[in-house]
Amino acid sequence: MATRSQSHPTDTLFKLERIKRFPTIIWLILGGTFLARSSYFMAWPFLIVILFENYQASEAQIGLIFAVSAAVSSIFGLYVGFLSDKLGRKVIMLTGCMLAGLTYYGIGAAFELWQMASLMVIAGLMRPTIEAPGKAVISDNLSDEKDRELALNMRYFILNAGGAIGPLIGISLALDHPQTLFYVTGITYFIYALLLTFGFHFSKTYIAPSHEGVIRFRKVFSVISKDKLFMGLLLANILLMFVYSHIESSIPQVLARSGIENAVKWIGLLVIVNTCTVILLQFPLLALLESKNVFFRTRLGVVLMGVAQVIFIFTPEDYAYGWILGTLFLSIGEVIAFPTLSVQIDRLAPAHLKGSYFGAASLYSAGFAIGPLVGGWLLSHDAKVGLFSVCLLSVLAIIVIYYRSQHYAQNRKNH
Repeated sequence: MATRSQSHPTDTLFKLERIKRFPTIIWLILGGTFLARSSYFMAWPFLIVILFENYQASEAQIGLIFAVSAAVSSIFGLYVGFLSDKLGRKVIMLTGCMLAGLTYYGIGAAFELWQMASLMVIAGLMRPTIEAPGKAVISDNLSDEKDRELALNMRYFILNAGGAIGPLIGISLALDHPQTLFYVTGITYFIYALLLTFGFHFSKTYIAPSHEGVIRFRKVFSVISKDKLFMGLLLANILLMFVYSHIESSIPQVLARSGIENAVKWIGLLVIVNTCTVILLQFPLLALLESKNVFFRTRLGVVLMGVAQVIFIFTPEDYAYGWILGTLFLSIGEVIAFPTLSVQIDRLAPAHLKGSYFGAASLYSAGFAIGPLVGGWLLSHDAKVGLFSVCLLSVLAIIVIYYRSQHYAQNRKNH
């Protein structure tokens, strides 16, 4: 692996030379990510409707299923990141892709609520086995800090490009039988596994697992937990994901049960608005804010997400355009704040513990676990205003944590 280097502060991200330095394995990870996420978003947004209409699941049951799925993803991500450092990215990612393919295929074939719930939990288990090592591979194979930032931003862009295309395909092809789309999702994960096999085999920059500096899991956990800056950012990101999680769970529930006509189409439209906003604005906003540090960018994005919570508080349940407006502000905040999260981890983590740090960072999925659980419980008590008021308070707490983290980072750098 090439020696790590830092770009000059005034050196721009937007240079063709940076893209030319991307090795084959990174391009295949980006391509496979687009393929898998496009098929994922074809089907996953319709799970709320499937659980509600086909299985008569309650708000609390739906919230619990999504919460458990996110919880196992969060907890397992910490260990799988360590395993990718110890055993190698290839083994973990290929295993994750194959098991994910089987799991999503199983969701399409499920005919009982307990089967759907169990498979959704397993799907949550598989997610970190693909995503955390994938980010680490990008970091492993690019020595320049700005190159890595660009690649991580491109990965985030591709995730949302898949999120924009997927629901359009899902709405047009399988509105009456959305479960069949999970078969397609399963197949695409098998294809992703083939791409990774090709990439790891032929890539000249592939890094074999190294046991030098990789220590026992307990020791790795101790090292990470004593990193005060990382732990502060982790807490802020858990709250951030709690706020954001309601776009995937609570808001679709509100629309599904509001009596609004064509609720499924409105839910799909919310996903499209979210992802298209990211696609159209990510790089223009990145260029506009490139001179600002990542803490400032994150705080600005969080403020806009706070504006979205105010809109949600005052939007009637059956007024779809209000939910779309709030989603637009939430999405603009997301596109500013979210891409910086992986960049922060990349800059904090020691080279030999990249996988462990990215895996530990997946603990922010705890916010995705808590969000649907709290949202489902509050909505079952008709407490929509209370739910988004809690989200607004969380936004204020995030801003405070980021201010303190920035001062801590400056002090640590000076010393």
